[in-house]
Amino acid sequence: MDANTLTGLVKELNTANTDGKTEEVVRILKKLKTEVEPSEDLLRSSKAGVAIGKLRSSSTSSISSLAKEIVKSWRDVIEENKKKRKRDDGDSGSSKKEESGAKRVKAEGSSTAASPSAPSPIPSTSVSTPDLKNESTSKKSPSADSPRQPLSTIDPSRTTPRTAKSDGVDKSLRADSSDGAADPVRDKCVVMIYDALAGDSTAQNKILTERAVGIEKYAHKALNYSTGNDYRGKIRSLYLNLKDKGNPALRNEIVLGYISTEKVANMSKDEMASESVRALNEKIASDNLFKAKAVGETQAETDAFKCGRCQQRKCTYYQMQTRSADEPMTTFVTCTNCGNRWKFS
Repeated sequence: MDANTLTGLVKELNTANTDGKTEEVVRILKKLKTEVEPSEDLLRSSKAGVAIGKLRSSSTSSISSLAKEIVKSWRDVIEENKKKRKRDDGDSGSSKKEESGAKRVKAEGSSTAASPSAPSPIPSTSVSTPDLKNESTSKKSPSADSPRQPLSTIDPSRTTPRTAKSDGVDKSLRADSSDGAADPVRDKCVVMIYDALAGDSTAQNKILTERAVGIEKYAHKALNYSTGNDYRGKIRSLYLNLKDKGNPALRNEIVLGYISTEKVANMSKDEMASESVRALNEKIASDNLFKAKAVGETQAETDAFKCGRCQQRKCTYYQMQTRSADEPMTTFVTCTNCGNRWKFS
């Protein structure tokens, strides 16, 4: 069933429910249960999840039980689709990580060989003679295969957070002034970013300084070289997300250089969020498909108003601030019997 057809059925369902046509409501619900293949986009665009979610509290048992069954089955399908996408993304992501990890290992090996301090290679003549003693010694020492283990700069056992002050660099930390004059506000922001990255890190002061200065530089650039409220809000958001104890993977990837400082400065709070926060946001979004109210004014049913046309007291109303804040709200009333509408303040 496409979105337009489903939207039409939802409108019919709402109308039948408003008119108290129980049999019609049950018929439409059964049709939705058997013919709809739910997806987040489909339910959001048609507002079907919201409409049926409201019917779970219906006073008619046949309607409420059927609505509960539909909501449960739709939620299960959506959750299963999410898990499937995660598995697919995980499989493709793991292969990419293995490939990039191999490249990093190769790069590290080549840089070590090119280093002036690296020991000279063993002559080929000495390799031809097996030496059991040297072989056993080499097995005990760190092997060339050690980079295959996950690289981490995070020390989870650390109880006292590292800071720029404890590292003795708080006085010397300065923002990159190549794009303008020195600014004490920017210098303090660099210290904040350093503290966020250094809390449980084992990285050298030099690396942490480079990352903090780089992140602040690109954040300053992204906000048109201003240190106003937008800039300070961005730095505060970066600080809180980078410092989050549940987000060590992000700090580790930044310190190791897997994520560039420019990308970090332009990441949104959702992109920086930890896995637990993302999972919570997904759960909330899924629940809102059935719990959130439809787009538009929130209306309540009441018998406090009498329709001037049909003299009935079956009305819905909502209130809206149409004038200045010190004026009372305007009440909009609709008669559910004849459709007459009026307003008053």
